[in-house]
Amino acid sequence: MSPTPAKRDRGSLTKAEEAFTVIRRQIERGQLPGGAKLTLQSLSDEMQMSLTPIREALRMLQAHGLVEYRPHHGHVVTRYSIPRAEEIYLLRETLEPLATRLAAERASAQELEEIRGLHEEFRAASEKEDGEQGVVVDLNALWHRSVYEAAHSGFLDEFIDRLWTGVPYQAIWFIHRRHRSVLDHQAVTEALLERRAEQAAAGMLEHIGRGKKATIDHLRAIGAPES
Repeated sequence: MSPTPAKRDRGSLTKAEEAFTVIRRQIERGQLPGGAKLTLQSLSDEMQMSLTPIREALRMLQAHGLVEYRPHHGHVVTRYSIPRAEEIYLLRETLEPLATRLAAERASAQELEEIRGLHEEFRAASEKEDGEQGVVVDLNALWHRSVYEAAHSGFLDEFIDRLWTGVPYQAIWFIHRRHRSVLDHQAVTEALLERRAEQAAAGMLEHIGRGKKATIDHLRAIGAPES
């Protein structure tokens, strides 16, 4: 998903983009929960950067809907409501199967091999009960992004990337569902490798539907707003 700074080579990132990437990952992993306050000085000290790139990173996070600015309170991590999650998943259920179908039709042999390789890494990491959770979370995202990039549609890629910032998807769905997700990824990967476009799209739709249920259940469990 090329519009996201996290997708670029780390050596080419500006300081602001690097800070954006670090904070975004902490939000997506649940290390910075909804409502957490973000202060310029604490972030500057943590990342050993001046205030200027941190300030710009917070503006970028606001633009992506991950952070809000509250007068007299400062920047806080966005809290997620159930209606917001439902709308985002409605769009994901529309766009991501479409991208998967296009990937089956358009992906190069090299891209399909990359998708297969990322799935194998994801599977191996998921089987380690004592493995680092962040690694598995990142591999999940990389697999998805590789599939969608293989659709070769810049607009579609950009829209999907924006949706993935709409709820803290990684922290919510992941650890207790990783074994089911391995099976889902396997089914989609096999369909892609065999260029069975409709089957790949259907597999992705089913996979996202499971994630939707897990996300809504989680938000209800933590008392997220119903309106």
